[in-house]
Amino acid sequence: MHFSNGEMTNFANIARDCGVDAKTVKEYYQILIDTLLGYYVLPYNKSIRRDIIRSVPKFYLFDVGVANFLAKRKISCLRGAEAGKALENYVLQELVAFKNIKEIDMDILYWRTKTGLEVDFILDINRKKLIPIEVKISQNIHSSELKGLKAFINTHDVQTAYLVCLETRARKIIYNEKSIYLLPIEEFLEKLWNGELI
Repeated sequence: MHFSNGEMTNFANIARDCGVDAKTVKEYYQILIDTLLGYYVLPYNKSIRRDIIRSVPKFYLFDVGVANFLAKRKISCLRGAEAGKALENYVLQELVAFKNIKEIDMDILYWRTKTGLEVDFILDINRKKLIPIEVKISQNIHSSELKGLKAFINTHDVQTAYLVCLETRARKIIYNEKSIYLLPIEEFLEKLWNGELI
């Protein structure tokens, strides 16, 4: 389970690895959801495009520290993709807390094409407003790290997108007359909790 934290959840593959029925695996995951030990992030699929992942949820444990403990990883030693997943999980926990504390009608979803373009979180607010959020562990964002956000902007009615990262200062990129804000994690959280993003 800890190896699938933050990943698309394929119950059949997990069942095969564990030697149990896929239905049983799905029920175990549901117990984690019901006891608030984990969350499903469902795919955003309000699109007529056929190349969009439509039905496979991502699973996240309720705490990034627990996820790394179960994976026998010290958070201080995380590098690369593992560190990126930890930061992504942390941002999700903040989004979930914000949604629940502020009692906002907001779905937290993800978007992914079958070719691998992805946006970590799509906030669907009141079924009217979409806010795409990508999370990168980078301290120096390269244009290639914006591919998922740009693809989402090209196919959806959004005015603003966010890339949460470890850069030292915020900056704005204009793409197709839309704004993509690159925000250091601290500034993103400050704007989130001050109600400046939603």
